[in-house]
Amino acid sequence: MKEQIKIHSDKSVLNFLKQFLPDKLCAVLFNLSGVDEERKFYSITKDEMEKLAAYFTNYKLNFTGVKGFKQAEATAGGIPLEEVRYQTMESKLQSGLFFAGEILDVDGLIGGYNFQWAWSSGYVAGKAAALNC
Repeated sequence: MKEQIKIHSDKSVLNFLKQFLPDKLCAVLFNLSGVDEERKFYSITKDEMEKLAAYFTNYKLNFTGVKGFKQAEATAGGIPLEEVRYQTMESKLQSGLFFAGEILDVDGLIGGYNFQWAWSSGYVAGKAAALNC
């Protein structure tokens, strides 16, 4: 955050932190810290910065459950990557069998990473499968 103050002193701290955390979580953490979320970097005191840093790096979230597979956006698990040739997405165990997307043991943060993995691995697998015919 000290570096960001130098680079973006007129930017709000909230806009900086929203790059890394969901908006709703940022709002809660600002509320808990007592620092106004619209404050600009240049106006944050050392004590406020330390308080914000503590909340944003050490706050413990207690999860109470999940909403199940009906509302899941991505699931973990699948075919281990050690069993796949990443250059072609072909199975190392069964030649001519290609994999892509979430059937493989790859999952990432929310925000399009799983979509990108599906598109990219699908492209690689499709090209390799077409050459394999």
